[in-house]
Amino acid sequence: MGLFGKRKKKRAEYDISDLDMQEILGNHDNVSEKMFDKVSRAQYINTQCEQIIESSKYIEEAKKEYASVTEHLTDIQILDQLEPETRKLISDTAEDMFSLNHERVESRKKKMRLPASKYDYYSAHEDELPDALKKMQNDEQYFQVVRKDLNVLEAEKMGLREDIENSVMRQGNVKNISIIGMIAIIVAFIALSVTGKIAPEGDNYLLTVLLFVITVFVVIMFVMHRNAVYTLKLSEKKLNRAIVLQNKIKIKYINIVNSIEYQYAKYGVKNSYEFSNVYQMFLEDKKDREHYAHTTGMLGRATDQLTVILAGLGMHDAEIWQNQLEALFNPKEMVEVRHGLNVRRQKLREQMEYNMKRIEEAKANVTSYIKKNPQYANEIMEIVDGYDMADM
Repeated sequence: MGLFGKRKKKRAEYDISDLDMQEILGNHDNVSEKMFDKVSRAQYINTQCEQIIESSKYIEEAKKEYASVTEHLTDIQILDQLEPETRKLISDTAEDMFSLNHERVESRKKKMRLPASKYDYYSAHEDELPDALKKMQNDEQYFQVVRKDLNVLEAEKMGLREDIENSVMRQGNVKNISIIGMIAIIVAFIALSVTGKIAPEGDNYLLTVLLFVITVFVVIMFVMHRNAVYTLKLSEKKLNRAIVLQNKIKIKYINIVNSIEYQYAKYGVKNSYEFSNVYQMFLEDKKDREHYAHTTGMLGRATDQLTVILAGLGMHDAEIWQNQLEALFNPKEMVEVRHGLNVRRQKLREQMEYNMKRIEEAKANVTSYIKKNPQYANEIMEIVDGYDMADM
């Protein structure tokens, strides 16, 4: 790099999908509060309040799902604690029902589109499947939007940081030019004085020219320095704004990724396209099964018997076991059911814990800013009071 050279940097390709979840969780840039004006201060406080509201929404949704999963696990505990006679009755009834279902499946085995276990699970959640499919599709679209926003903001940050470096470099260049220029002018002035070309009794035309050159040089250096300082401050302010926005978008990204991954795990699919296909296969299988169900009186009676027995035990959802029959007489299948429920609860706990931390962080940010800037306390509280966070 020469004295007046401008360092060129190749902007690397950046894709937020290259980061894993832990990198994103720990990759929050700090916001420079000293750069805030009234507008950016209001934006910062609004961002914290919106973070609290959004995280609270995710927590409430996760709590409802967590309660449902916990009830299912509680029902399993009830089964584990039954007297041997009652447990055997349930096991035998479930095995009879499973055998009847298996006979019907075998008769049309070549037509079946879904594995029995997946069909049973989808049957248990049949009412929610249309809305779940629509939600998954919308969440995937929103994920793409959020990821694009993160990439755009990251590229903007990289560009602004390069602009800041270039502005600092330009200030250094102006300083170097000023020093060299002043040295050159002093040398020229001394040379002209020694040769007698500028003297009180001589022609002062050269002195006039020299003074004019000095004036023009000083003005140019002043303008260049002022422009470099203005560009630096403007770039720093833009960078601060980009950091605020990206931190907000990162929280949205993490929440939508958690939500999508949970939906994939819950319905056993890789994306909404596969979910749509599986759902259509489920509907077609259901139609075939319903046809056979009408001709299977024994299955109907066994189903009623199992429901009465389970309901009499005080289970939260006795009917769901009709779609998990194998787990009632096969211990290995029950272990799988229990494991799946525990995995879902763990994912929900992690999501709730993450959002609780985000709420605490946002509240701490607002409190800290008020403590550091008490002169803005009333203004900030007016913004906070505009949000309904009484129960948060």
